[in-house]
Amino acid sequence: EEEEEELDDPMESGGEPMDTDDEDGGGGGGLRALWGGGPAPVQLRRLSEALRGLRWMPLAEASVSAMLQAHLRLSLRERCAGRFESCVMERQLDWIDASVLPWVSAALESGADQWRARDLLTAASAPLKQWRARLRFFFMQSLAGMRIAELFDILVDFPDSTPALDDLHACLHHTHQHADIVQGLGEALEKRLLKPGAETHQILEVYIGMIRALRRLDPSGLTLDAVSERVRAYLKLRPDTVKQIVTTLTDPDSSDLLEPVGGGAAAEVVQEAAADGDMAPDPDESRGDEAAMLKWEPEPVTADGASSGGAAARRAPDVLAILVQIYGSKATFVNEFRKMLSEKLLASASHDTEKEVRNLELLKKRFGDAALSACEVMLTDVAESRRISRSIQQHFGGVSGGGEGATLIDATVVSRLCWPSLPTDTFTLPAGVKKEMARFEKQFAHIKAPRKLVWKASLGTVTLDVTFPDGSVGDVQCKPLQATILLRFGAQQRWALADLASELGIATDVVRKNLSIWLNRGFISEVRDAGGGAVFEAATSLGAGDESRHDAGEDEDGDAVASLAEEQRIAEMKVYEQYVIGMLTNLESLPVQRIHNMLKMFVPASGGDRGYDCSEQELQRFLMHMVEEAKLEHSAGQYRIAGRH
Repeated sequence: EEEEEELDDPMESGGEPMDTDDEDGGGGGGLRALWGGGPAPVQLRRLSEALRGLRWMPLAEASVSAMLQAHLRLSLRERCAGRFESCVMERQLDWIDASVLPWVSAALESGADQWRARDLLTAASAPLKQWRARLRFFFMQSLAGMRIAELFDILVDFPDSTPALDDLHACLHHTHQHADIVQGLGEALEKRLLKPGAETHQILEVYIGMIRALRRLDPSGLTLDAVSERVRAYLKLRPDTVKQIVTTLTDPDSSDLLEPVGGGAAAEVVQEAAADGDMAPDPDESRGDEAAMLKWEPEPVTADGASSGGAAARRAPDVLAILVQIYGSKATFVNEFRKMLSEKLLASASHDTEKEVRNLELLKKRFGDAALSACEVMLTDVAESRRISRSIQQHFGGVSGGGEGATLIDATVVSRLCWPSLPTDTFTLPAGVKKEMARFEKQFAHIKAPRKLVWKASLGTVTLDVTFPDGSVGDVQCKPLQATILLRFGAQQRWALADLASELGIATDVVRKNLSIWLNRGFISEVRDAGGGAVFEAATSLGAGDESRHDAGEDEDGDAVASLAEEQRIAEMKVYEQYVIGMLTNLESLPVQRIHNMLKMFVPASGGDRGYDCSEQELQRFLMHMVEEAKLEHSAGQYRIAGRH
């Protein structure tokens, strides 16, 4: 026992084993600094000779190995943990050859008294070569294990953490710890990212960085496919995932997502995901790259082709193609872009579409011209509307010459078949506005006969100048219904909620919701009448308003718009209700995935009809709506007709 303690002592005496750097070792010369490159310590030589004399050297090798591994592991943590900015593997392996291997030779071989690392490497015995291979493998295994534990932080810091990722890639070539990556990174994602408190755009940012980093770590795509399975499943459950992806694509700072990987001259059109049981299209074959096709290799035997995305996701050429694999269809993203484009165009009073045209041209490179033809028509409508409105305004300016009738309307004329479904809410407009709309409609019919206008009074933006006895506020922008409410208070200073709702021809809760913007700005105040009822009256002076309440009112209004859009989407999907009822009548019960695939098969796009272009998530919300209406039952992931067992 005393002799084994003397074996550990040279490593432990004199401080930490890797606290000093040396030029030759490239990363800590603890052993060489301790002995100065001279003869091995007397205690070590004596112990080595005694063990060989007793033929106990094989028994001591296990203790020597455990001690060396402990010190290598400690040195690795102290020198490399959390440091991703530089490669450390080659430098530390050189240190093992220069410092650790001579110590092993001195401890276990006879006549090895001097530190001559280069001589050892050129004329090493077979046992010493085995020790070198074992130490190098253990170090690479330990480094890979440490980097796998830190992999989530490495992905977040990518591309600044590229050196650490390259070290891990080099280690995996020898240690094959890919299964540890899948398990460790998967647990880290569940613990640190896939949480209700994380914003969808933050999850997407990490996922996009993970795609790029894991593609560098494992070009085969197997690790990425296995790890991202749970991320794709989680993102698919979030209602705003598609919107956030499209927002990221149209962000000027993130537009590189639309460019192909590797800086190719031409972007590859994103391919549809293969249906269940079908073979996914090969991207090299799709773009006619014969050189790449000649280098084709079969899928690795460890590949799981049945996983979500499967081989299509592994062969996807870039980040955008992998994001599309979340839903399996680019139609989902095209429809979301069409909705967002519609909202932006209708909310813009300037008809400036330069940014939208740029985004459309970028998307056309990746999704194809045919998929975005409706969006191109939308932009054409806006440009044509600008020309028509200018022509009508010039005509009115020449005819009316000012006065009350000179208040002109700048209208956006849309092609009904190419735009998303627009709200059809109606309310009673002010007489002056209706008169101006009639004049605009008459002149439009004269220019574009035989077309006629169907007004969407609830859409658009109104700009008002609000005047008070003590001042005025100019360029107040609001929605048409909000402007109509404020104009009613200009004609009559005091209104009861029920009377105002009756005057406008809408529900009282809608009136109260649209009154909030003026209440928060201080233009209208709420008082109580003699009976204690709520009465609203116009302010007699310019109020300051509460900005925080104003923001809350706008957020509440935004939630109402989102709720309205959801109701409209469910109304659009009513056409598929009979298809669903027919499927469940014949097949009794089906999961949402089967219903989704059958609808794509039975309701294809043809001619000007887009066919079934809903996402699986939208279909699931529609089916749950049918459950709420007691038309369907949902149990254990299966849908069936209500009351049928």
